[in-house]
Amino acid sequence: MEKHYSFQKSMLILIATGVWVVVLQLSGIIPQIRPMQFSSQDVLQVKGIVEVENVVLIKGTVDANLESINGYSKFYKDPRTGEFYVLPVTDPYQ
Repeated sequence: MEKHYSFQKSMLILIATGVWVVVLQLSGIIPQIRPMQFSSQDVLQVKGIVEVENVVLIKGTVDANLESINGYSKFYKDPRTGEFYVLPVTDPYQ
């Protein structure tokens, strides 16, 4: 009879632990093991790192901060060949 109660007690502790892990993951305290997948037709704000494994369709404009990518220049120098390329940007002051 004692083995029966110890098995039941172990199973209840295991179930309770699993439920608390799910609750803490959904609240964001514990990170999830696999990434979350989103599908939306509305506008999304994304902060942090995003890994895309499929095709992304963008309707409208996308802001690319060239100062953070390439400094203040509209030109890009290829470090392998040394050639310069013009980045296609529009200047609002022209």
